[in-house]
Amino acid sequence: MRAYGFGLLELLVVLAVLGVALALLPPRLNPDGQALAQAGRALVSEVNRARLEALKQNRFVGLHFDPQGAGRYLLFVDEDDSRSFTPGDRVLGEKRFGEEPFGRVRLTTGGSLLFDPRGIPFGVPGLDLVLENRTGSQSLRVRIGPQGRAEVVR
Repeated sequence: MRAYGFGLLELLVVLAVLGVALALLPPRLNPDGQALAQAGRALVSEVNRARLEALKQNRFVGLHFDPQGAGRYLLFVDEDDSRSFTPGDRVLGEKRFGEEPFGRVRLTTGGSLLFDPRGIPFGVPGLDLVLENRTGSQSLRVRIGPQGRAEVVR
């Protein structure tokens, strides 16, 4: 006589596969982790944009990172040739953390990055920026190297 249905071994294998899949799933569904990753990618894009703007405008262009509150960064053209961000500089863009689309993220480190008209970083050998979720339980580091290349580091 032929038996129908699944055997005990087959059910155990299916349960083991489901257990592994469920163990890997929660980090991917974590909205804070997704927001951190998105903010990190946006920050890397802004560093690349600053370099390209310096080349395009043949001027010093930089990013100013301000950790006050949830943090923000400004993309600016150094109009007064001070080699730093001053109120007289033209702001090309501003992004505030703690507001949408980065409502779950805050910037915890400050500093400035300036590109010369050739697209080469000026005066800073590198910069590490730290992004955290609202509770501080997760963080992400954006490293900007001496050549001005930015990368997300976990």
